[in-house]
Amino acid sequence: MDKLFKKPSHNAQSVMKYLGCPCEYFPAGSSVAAVTNAYNDAFAKREIGGYTPVIFVIEEYMDFDESQSSADLQKQVFAAPPIDAREWFEKVLSSYKEDYGEDWNDVVGEMENGQPMTALSGFLNFETRKSWECVLAKIPVKNPWEIFAWFPFGGWNECPAPEEMLWIGKYWYEKYGAVPAVITRDVLEFSAHPIRDKSAAMGLALEQFAFCSDIVFQGVDTIGCLADSLTESSVWYFWWD
Repeated sequence: MDKLFKKPSHNAQSVMKYLGCPCEYFPAGSSVAAVTNAYNDAFAKREIGGYTPVIFVIEEYMDFDESQSSADLQKQVFAAPPIDAREWFEKVLSSYKEDYGEDWNDVVGEMENGQPMTALSGFLNFETRKSWECVLAKIPVKNPWEIFAWFPFGGWNECPAPEEMLWIGKYWYEKYGAVPAVITRDVLEFSAHPIRDKSAAMGLALEQFAFCSDIVFQGVDTIGCLADSLTESSVWYFWWD
């Protein structure tokens, strides 16, 4: 059935109302190509349109308070003291190094066996190979990293809080050109360019590990493997348990 004849769920309507910006709706079961093509087209026109496109995956337990507006969140996030992302990474990494001691070198491992990520997948239902219900929002922000002040994401378990997301996103955008692209209840993806320089890729892998250790401990096994994948990847994938 064509997506035009499928009514957005209550949660999808709530998300679109909360965001308060132009959105394109995709019901569950939409083709991967349809979502990807829409995102790519919106991304190509983002500077002319003055927005940042983001795919929001609609889930039963989307973590936001409908009584709070996006404007309320923006005031809260921007009112928080600025964070130096490099100092934040160093602090987290120092804690891990202290915890692991002599085993830290095993956590880092060798820079090998990386599997490149070249396509956004956070909106994909891997069982059906179709999309989850999702919304492509054109968020009217001058800087892509400001989207973390538009929609509440983070702040549970070891997932950084929205205020931390904002300044880390700013740092990664300015240093690597990384742009937030997909947000689900517990997944965040960035569109980025491969980091061809191996030393730079290892530095970024350490930052990503500090940001989201699950992508190593429950994913690629070592930071070195993550670094190897970043040399060929145009997508950064983060997932918090």
